[in-house]
Amino acid sequence: FEINAVYLSNNILVLSLSHLMDNHDLGLKIINERLKTAGYDFKLNKTENGLLLHINPKQKLQIPRLNIILFIVTLFTVYFVPVFLKNMIYPSFSMILEETLNDLKNGHGIEFTIALISILLVHEMGHFITSRKCNIITSWPYFIPAPSIIGTFGAVIKSKSPFYNRQDLIAVAAAGPIAGWVVAMIWLIYGLTNSVILPVEAFDFKDMVFSMEGESILMRFATWLLIGTAPEGFFFKLTEAAFAGWVGLLVTAINMLPIGQLDGGHILYGLFRKRQHILGIIAMGGLVILGFYAPMWWVFGALGLIFGIKHPQTLNDTIPPNRTVKIMGIVSIIILILSFTPIPFR
Repeated sequence: FEINAVYLSNNILVLSLSHLMDNHDLGLKIINERLKTAGYDFKLNKTENGLLLHINPKQKLQIPRLNIILFIVTLFTVYFVPVFLKNMIYPSFSMILEETLNDLKNGHGIEFTIALISILLVHEMGHFITSRKCNIITSWPYFIPAPSIIGTFGAVIKSKSPFYNRQDLIAVAAAGPIAGWVVAMIWLIYGLTNSVILPVEAFDFKDMVFSMEGESILMRFATWLLIGTAPEGFFFKLTEAAFAGWVGLLVTAINMLPIGQLDGGHILYGLFRKRQHILGIIAMGGLVILGFYAPMWWVFGALGLIFGIKHPQTLNDTIPPNRTVKIMGIVSIIILILSFTPIPFR
């Protein structure tokens, strides 16, 4: 657009614009996306000669109320629900609640909550910050509370504009898993240094017992390096920090599956374009097989079918990703290979 006039009206900047490009809709789309990304309040009015653009010069990157409420609720569910579920073995609700409150008073759940929330938050902010740098409009993270063993279904960011090219697609998709994985590894290493190997009879009936059968390559190596191997009849008792790190690796690997709208689908499409579809079908076949050993994989396979295995094109697929972005994509794939847990729960 050509700027014909600029003036202030009640502290609102007003620009009179006339079209320079033939594709007016594309021009309007670019203006909308850039101003939203920058955090400006604005409105566009069409006139006979072009447009009037009204902008509040003060940027507003405020977190919406819904995102804040969901974050607070998720903090509570991650803190309370896992401890509550451990006490479900008691016969009455009053006993379950009493034992849960006693556990919480003794400090149970605090370390796990801090660790898991930090992993999820860093993961999503990796997406968010990189999106802002690439001028892609995304929402703030939506945390999802849930009555699950970890108290949440994770967090998501909603993209409000299409990706311009494969380079941006890989950069945004890979930034989250890489950032979250680093934090998960920090918590895992810290937690494993305080974890122990015990005979099965030494475990409390509320403890979660870990063996390394069906575990990821990384988890097997980390436990061997920091704790040792468990003799027959012995198992690993992980601290809350180590368990949160384990969950972080699992969630990162799930996000990295090469299916549709998952991070892995974005990255694989950015690197290999249409071949992502083939890799996605192979991954779905693998989930079907693994589902016979861990039924949770059938759930993720079903979600893959619902949201689509095939990844849509970017606005300009012909622009190749640069070297740095390719390295990010390759690192993410390596993280998937090292962190994937074939049989998470038994």
